[in-house]
Amino acid sequence: MQRIKFVSPPQSYVKLRSEGADFSQLSSDTAIRRALWEQQSRRCAYCERRLKDPSKPDHRTRIEHFHPQSSDLWDGDCEEASGTVKQDKAPTSWKNLLLCCDGNERAGASYCCDKSKAGREICAVFRNPKSWPLPALVNVDRAGYATVALGLPHTADAVIKETLNLNADHLVSARKAVLAARIQQIEQQRRKHRGLTHAMRIEIIGRLRKDAESAEFGAVLLSIADRL
Repeated sequence: MQRIKFVSPPQSYVKLRSEGADFSQLSSDTAIRRALWEQQSRRCAYCERRLKDPSKPDHRTRIEHFHPQSSDLWDGDCEEASGTVKQDKAPTSWKNLLLCCDGNERAGASYCCDKSKAGREICAVFRNPKSWPLPALVNVDRAGYATVALGLPHTADAVIKETLNLNADHLVSARKAVLAARIQQIEQQRRKHRGLTHAMRIEIIGRLRKDAESAEFGAVLLSIADRL
């Protein structure tokens, strides 16, 4: 999971909000779904799986509320996470809206992301990726498992492993494949040049960080860059 660079909402969102639209009206607007998709570099906000264009028929995505619509809790953490000071505005707050994959629903098991989180409240124990200041909210270890990034509260570990189930087998396997492919590329370069100079390392790290901005499972690339 990576930081999501905040961009302004589309005009249709602004218009609907000015008319007092509720979330059901916002969620049916294809321009809003597409704007969220573009904002997230066309990836699920949580697991970073590639999402197809949500404005097209049969391309299933979920609009997730970081602060859940069903929550009765409302405090300073909720205000910060949702981007509004009023609880009744949270369901339509742009900062509070994330686009997610189907949560592995079609596989029928090992749900993740929004499907696993459901209505659970995580504002105080995790952070909204739209307001996180660092590049990633998770590290990825050499076995493909997501772990807590530096700066998050220790309670974030349970959110990653249990609430969002980001270490489900299908996600770990996918990350391992990305990890292996990139490490192989680096090792080939290392063998070719009989080692890596400082300049080569800097160039590789830069490329990894740049690719992470749009690649599926980009947090893997950031973790490789941090260890290189």
